[in-house]
Amino acid sequence: MKLSQLATAAYLILMTMTVSGCKEERKASSPPAEWTPVSVRVVQTPSGFVLERQGRPYRIRGAGATQHFERIREAGGNSVRLWTADYAGPLLDEAHRNGLTVMLGLWLAPEGKAMDYNDRTAVQTQLQRIRGEVLRFRKHPALLMWCIGNELDLGKVNPKMYSAMNEVAVMIHKLDPNHPVTTPLAVIATSIPLLQRRAPAIDVLSVNKYGGLNKLPEQLRIIGWKGPYIVTEYGTKGYWESDSTKWAVPLELNSAQKAAFIAKRYRHTMVEDSAHCLGSYVFFWGTKFEKTPTWFSLFSEDGEKTLAVDTLQYLWQGKKPANFAPSIIHMTLAGKRDVNFPHLRTNTEYPATAVARDPESQALTAEWELWPELPPTANADEPVEPLTGYISQPSTHGATLRTPLRPGAYRLLLWIHDGHGGVATANIPFYCEGGKSGQAAGVPAEAQLR
Repeated sequence: MKLSQLATAAYLILMTMTVSGCKEERKASSPPAEWTPVSVRVVQTPSGFVLERQGRPYRIRGAGATQHFERIREAGGNSVRLWTADYAGPLLDEAHRNGLTVMLGLWLAPEGKAMDYNDRTAVQTQLQRIRGEVLRFRKHPALLMWCIGNELDLGKVNPKMYSAMNEVAVMIHKLDPNHPVTTPLAVIATSIPLLQRRAPAIDVLSVNKYGGLNKLPEQLRIIGWKGPYIVTEYGTKGYWESDSTKWAVPLELNSAQKAAFIAKRYRHTMVEDSAHCLGSYVFFWGTKFEKTPTWFSLFSEDGEKTLAVDTLQYLWQGKKPANFAPSIIHMTLAGKRDVNFPHLRTNTEYPATAVARDPESQALTAEWELWPELPPTANADEPVEPLTGYISQPSTHGATLRTPLRPGAYRLLLWIHDGHGGVATANIPFYCEGGKSGQAAGVPAEAQLR
């Protein structure tokens, strides 16, 4: 995923918060000495490639997740991706209890201040740390494959990093012949040639792809990759590839649009190119703040599912859920949709409207929230909190927003709950301009709603 350079640390923070809050103290389900490793391999066939587990074809229907493992199983999923081996023990056990496998991350530091791949001592220290992680988990029955790093090709790239990656893969093959090794790339046009030359011990290519997922099979053919691959991250359109407002903040799809976006790309790549694509991991099976609290979150903080979860269930097992999540059909602020880039006066009341539907015609409830916008230069994972006291008369049909006193960029979020575990989300970014008596400086009052 094309994140800022600090975003990788956010994955570790997320893992720490999730596990330490509820599972950190739990013991492993069985002593490591009693674990029986499960053999996994990639097999080439006359028609393409197949991932086999215990000698049987195994197509990955997975999610990047640290929670709601039972919901993955119920939806027809079969695998979980973890970005790091830190705190992996309880999560591997939880996956195994739910009949899920795990693509287990072995964290490699990207080239930068924390790591210089010209420094052989640092490279060997990292290799020894990873060796310990492989020895610890190589026999776990939930282990599917090893995943080296994440998007190490973003930012500054030292070709020696790929050589170090190859050393890790060679070491893993010696210690654990039962599980393949992969690494997720983001900039495939330049990275795949480097990977092929410097890291031939990598068994399977992995790619993180969002908006361009429907073009991935063709891109791989053009680049010359003829082997198998896994989509290790996909989901809604990324904020870095979305349309933006005039003040440089991205427009987010509502939850129904996200479900349709995911379904179209899943069918085109994971289904139509199944001869080469071994499967995929959707991002993110849980709640994660990145640009907004809803951008990649497939669930609310209370565990309510969005329509994307229902869509994935149908894609994974061809079975529709008994209860579909609701949808937000239309949302406006001051009579404007998000694509109209609302500019509002500070400390002024404006109406917001919404149209929501539920397939089962259940009674819906609404939550409206006002959030400050992250500055364009801020880390996408930088925590912010919603502002209180600015919204009145909330309902499923609308609300009244009083804009803050401080000029700047904000976002109005709407959550629609069906009361049966489903939720819909939508938001509108807007800009507040100040001036005398709340009037935007230098702009006539009648022109302030543009």
